[in-house]
Amino acid sequence: MGTEHNNKKAPMILIVDDISVNVTILENILTHEGYDTMTALSVQEALTQMKKTMPDLILSDLSMPEVDGLEFCRMLKSDQNTREIPFIFITVLNTSKEKEEAFLAGAVDFIPKPFDNVEVLMRVSNHLSIYRLRQEMTDYNRMMHKLVEDQKNLIEKTHINVLRALNGLLKKKDAQKVTHRSHVGYNSKLLAQGLQFSPRYEDVITDEFVEAIGIAARLHDVGGFVLNETPPAAEDDRDYIKKCVEEGKELMDELGAEQEEDGALVMAQQIVSCCHCHFDGTGYPALSGSEIPLAARIVAVVDGFDTVTAPGEESPPLSVEEGVEHITKNSGVLYDPDVVQVFSKLFGRMRTN
Repeated sequence: MGTEHNNKKAPMILIVDDISVNVTILENILTHEGYDTMTALSVQEALTQMKKTMPDLILSDLSMPEVDGLEFCRMLKSDQNTREIPFIFITVLNTSKEKEEAFLAGAVDFIPKPFDNVEVLMRVSNHLSIYRLRQEMTDYNRMMHKLVEDQKNLIEKTHINVLRALNGLLKKKDAQKVTHRSHVGYNSKLLAQGLQFSPRYEDVITDEFVEAIGIAARLHDVGGFVLNETPPAAEDDRDYIKKCVEEGKELMDELGAEQEEDGALVMAQQIVSCCHCHFDGTGYPALSGSEIPLAARIVAVVDGFDTVTAPGEESPPLSVEEGVEHITKNSGVLYDPDVVQVFSKLFGRMRTN
């Protein structure tokens, strides 16, 4: 009928029964109360109707030829597009077993024949109210989820901007390592993209991970910059590395990394704190294998490769081939074998001095 209450569209109720007189009686009861109705004399006809207009509630007979009400109910409850629509049987349920089957199929109620006008309207009204509340709750939860995601994305963008600003500061104050940091950032992103195709990491390395590591990896040695001490002759001096790690971690904590669970800021902290770890546990900190964050394992390989192939103050650089050999030789010792395996396929695309 198209009747409206309080400027809201009246609920649409689908009536399904192979006996037309039952359909007519229910239609009269409901339309008189202001509900919109659509009717069908078979399940097939009902399904055709639902393709055009989705009802807010369904009243269906239990016993019908070809496809019965139970099967109709099961069909709708197995489809995510229709499973939430309240389904009420209109029938004479004589046994507990029949009632049990009806509820197990997904029905929320049943209305006995012959119909009592008050009972029909009360049951329909109650279940429409419940359905409406569920829809409102779903919409509210969806809205809240979007608000949380929007806020999270905004925070993540802010953190990325902070890391970019910090990298910009390093460029101005420590120009000597600008190329190295640029290589480590670019090559870490490239290596992370390669690992995305590995079944082991395809669910771990997201597009967000790839973008974040390209920025966070550039700050892998920020602890040494903050420490502002002349590095010792031995590059693997454990006391010096420890100081660098502690200074870098403290800086990341001050930026808020310790308050986050994931994201670029936390990744930067993991890289700063763990890129000097060795896969076999002999580095600093003394983590090993998968205890070392994946981002730090990626950066360790890239940093190691760029360091040995870059021009040094005291020793000539290794060639690219020699650098790859260095990384491969230390697979399982200094570096993660999975990361090294992908690195060995991608090194030709990496930036080098």
